Amino acid sequence: MSSKQTSYRSIFKATSIFGGVQVFNILVTLIRGKATAVLIGTTGMGLNGFLLSGLKLISSLTSLGISSSAVRDLSIAYGESDDNRFETTYTVFRNWIWFTAILGVLSSILFAPLLSQFAFGNNSYTSAYVWLSTTFIFGALSGGIYTVLRAVRKVNYLAQANIYGSVGGLLVTLPILYYWRIDGVMPSIIAASAVTYFISIYFRKKVNIKVLNLNLKETFNLGKPMVVMGINMSLSSVLASVSVFILSAFITNQGSLSDLGLYSAGMSIMGGYIGMVFTAIGTDYFPRLSAVINDEIKWKEVVHHQAELVLILLTIVLVLLVVTSPILIRILLSREFLDTRDFIIISALSIPLKGLVWVLGFVILSKGDNRLFFITELLSNTWFLGFNLLFYFFYSIEGIAISMVLNYLLSIFMMLFIMKKYYNYHIKRSVYLLLIVGIISILALVLSYIYIEGTLQIGLLVLISLLALVYQFYELNKRLNIKEILMSKFLKKE
Repeated sequence: MSSKQTSYRSIFKATSIFGGVQVFNILVTLIRGKATAVLIGTTGMGLNGFLLSGLKLISSLTSLGISSSAVRDLSIAYGESDDNRFETTYTVFRNWIWFTAILGVLSSILFAPLLSQFAFGNNSYTSAYVWLSTTFIFGALSGGIYTVLRAVRKVNYLAQANIYGSVGGLLVTLPILYYWRIDGVMPSIIAASAVTYFISIYFRKKVNIKVLNLNLKETFNLGKPMVVMGINMSLSSVLASVSVFILSAFITNQGSLSDLGLYSAGMSIMGGYIGMVFTAIGTDYFPRLSAVINDEIKWKEVVHHQAELVLILLTIVLVLLVVTSPILIRILLSREFLDTRDFIIISALSIPLKGLVWVLGFVILSKGDNRLFFITELLSNTWFLGFNLLFYFFYSIEGIAISMVLNYLLSIFMMLFIMKKYYNYHIKRSVYLLLIVGIISILALVLSYIYIEGTLQIGLLVLISLLALVYQFYELNKRLNIKEILMSKFLKKE
């Protein structure tokens, strides 16, 4: 097997594993949501949502983003097989994780009255937020363990930790809500976070890492670059959250809550359907790229292989999404949400562009160019918000879908410019070909849905999707040799 084929198979394996984890987590979420609705009703679900949103706000401000930024430093040390550097980086990261956990606890206790007043209009839930401060310890420590597993590329352990954590959280939540109903909402949140942490410890023990003895000054000085990058990454998340909030408010004021519901429903289906590919990009690709980022030939090869497979897999998923969108809406939502179909199928055109933007964007993070990363995030979020507001004003929900295509088109031009100017990287012809074929396939399906009706529409949808899928599987087989993979698995069983 060639080294190139090995690289493709490694990427595909990670995508398959985390794609499966994503699907499993979605199923667990659906089960939890259904059971929660039955056990504690809409009032209980509202309480659960308010409490979690308050915790998420504090977490975004106190975590300093180091769980994300540490992946880069740990991956580089691990990729260079430098044990001393890896152990030092891990110890620094571990100490900072404890600092952010304590900061989260203190912030939750300090701002508990304010959170209760803001969320519920009174101080009746102040004690709940004080008790919930314990989740910052469990959350920070389990997040730190996930970061280490990502950095050393223990893909199977990370996937198992996610799955068992989801199941454990579900199993401990349901009995508490069953016996205490709405009074069990706060204890169930604490119990779920504790179970997730204790499960993650089991997998952490499978990775043997020595903890060094570093004082506070050494921890601060060595961890400063990690924290600076983490803050930049967390600021980009804040910018995205602010943009979403402003857009939601604009839709509500200029349109209606119904429009906001359709937009939210469409985005949730898109996120759930394509999330497996983007989860794999963030979970596996970032540490793998960071590990070789100082070797120009290797990192460019990793980016090229990742870009090709992302575009192939996204096209396959999106073709199936567009064709089955009316059925999915009925199954996951209801007939009432069928008006979101056009939003889903038009916005699908933007996703291959988004995939390529993500693949290229992680180069900036892996290089540690914090200022450049923040500038690109600021620019992209600014025009994303501007175009979304403008196109919604003139074309309603479908306008946001059109805006998404335009937004990611601008983003890809920006990323191509940055790659060429700062890193001397040029996308290869094969990537452009996969991008163009993928978008044309999806566009043909979208036009068939919008402008053709009846039997002819069904025939065209079937024909176009079959041709697109056959071509994409042909391209996938060229890189993976699927027959060889299946034969090797068959022979192992024999």
